[in-house]
Amino acid sequence: MATVQELSALHRRYADVSHRFRAGWTFHQFLQSLNKSLLQRMEDPYSTDFQDLYAGLKEISQSLHASESDRIRNRLEGIERRLADLMEALDAEDNRVTPDLLRQFFRRVRSYDEKILTQLVKFYLYVQRGDGWDPDRLDKVDFLLARLSEEEDDRGGEPRLGDYRHLSEIFQGLWAQLDVPHPGGEVVREQRIAIDGIRAEAARIEGLEDLSSNGLIRRYRDLKHGLGSLYFEPELLLAIQDTNLALKNRIHRLYGQEEQRIVAEYQRVFELEREVPVDRELDQELGEFREAIERFERQLQREEFKLEDIAAIRQRVRELLPRLTAGRSEIVEKITGAQRITPPEFLGTADHVLSGSADASAMSLGDKEDILGEPFRRLVQALHDTSQELAPERIVLLPEIFPLRLEPREVVAFRRLFGKREHDARLEQFLLEAAALRVLVNEEAQEITGIMDETSITGDSPIYLRARKTSRLADEYLWRFSHMMNEIILAGDGAEARLVEILRMRLMRDYSGLWLLAFKPFFSRRPGATLM
Repeated sequence: MATVQELSALHRRYADVSHRFRAGWTFHQFLQSLNKSLLQRMEDPYSTDFQDLYAGLKEISQSLHASESDRIRNRLEGIERRLADLMEALDAEDNRVTPDLLRQFFRRVRSYDEKILTQLVKFYLYVQRGDGWDPDRLDKVDFLLARLSEEEDDRGGEPRLGDYRHLSEIFQGLWAQLDVPHPGGEVVREQRIAIDGIRAEAARIEGLEDLSSNGLIRRYRDLKHGLGSLYFEPELLLAIQDTNLALKNRIHRLYGQEEQRIVAEYQRVFELEREVPVDRELDQELGEFREAIERFERQLQREEFKLEDIAAIRQRVRELLPRLTAGRSEIVEKITGAQRITPPEFLGTADHVLSGSADASAMSLGDKEDILGEPFRRLVQALHDTSQELAPERIVLLPEIFPLRLEPREVVAFRRLFGKREHDARLEQFLLEAAALRVLVNEEAQEITGIMDETSITGDSPIYLRARKTSRLADEYLWRFSHMMNEIILAGDGAEARLVEILRMRLMRDYSGLWLLAFKPFFSRRPGATLM
């Protein structure tokens, strides 16, 4: 007859084996789903073993009494050994699952259960040996806990951290399972300060390039990797999940603000590709670039993009644009029969080319002054500060000019207008105004996409009122573009008509994006209204 102490120990042993079984079985089910959905592997060598173990545990649960304690102890030892073998086999399988693959799976499976995520983390804790965590494994645990910790905002805004008390209970359980000594309050405070510092630094980041260049994400990952088992200390784990979510929301907000600019950058390459002859080497590079863009756009749809992907695309754009622009110059020479695409008055030292630039501040835009005045003068000032010895094709690629997304013809318009040369000032000023309007259109579109409050649904923010005025003005400019095009074609200048048509299409594309952002909330809240 077993003593009370022996029977109590047997109950604890049974409970521990049951917990391990639940974590192992859940992880096995996860691997099966991942293999079938992403890796197209259909084999399942462990289901029968898990079913046999489940039957054995169920039998033991019905026989936990003193009279059969010896038999149950022997039966439980057998189950423990087999379960340990299975956990080791699953551990080996997991070594082939990269963090990216795990993230991809859970982003495809939108519905996930908190209990399942917890059991998956517990599996990693059960198979962990020692205090040193493999970086990839800790990344996977970090992702699972991030999914467990966040919840959707009821108002449809950014995800937010779940209930602190509830999460704290879960994290306390994970820390207890790890069964390591507490490092002491001072160590926890030091690490907490470092984690909070990362979160504060993320809030100050103004752009994706800044976020990529300052290495914040890499430093944050290194910090987490360096914690080892201390990562699971409940107070630190709450701070980590708070920072994870803050960083994730910041990245999405920054991307939303820069999305149109990023897309426009690589679309510019595709536009030029259609206009220039390419050699075999350049053709191969453009093909690889297009494949990279297609992969990037698929990642965007699945919310799997990385800052490194964006940085790589921008770098390739900066490498390809000068070569494509040079090719464009050659083809325009053939079309026009001219020696250069750059007008000859802009090829010398140009000491006095912009003698009239001071008149920009005094130039009146008439009834468009209220909308276009500020971006027009800002554009003029940016071009005025560039070297007049550079060809327009090089000017548009300068770091301080490139974000404005100008065409070489618009640089020519600026130089002609403010250089007091004998040209159609009406056309040159119109093209420069249209360029400033395009800058304004993109800035307002970025501002709207950056709004994450109730005004993004109702359209009541002042930016929506400004954007609707800008959209109406853009519609007027598109009509004027058609009128200008007719005049140029009647004058028989086919090359000029082609350049101006490119500018018209650029404005049309950007304006249509702003129109949808500005007017969709307005129409959506009107009963029976549509966007048709």
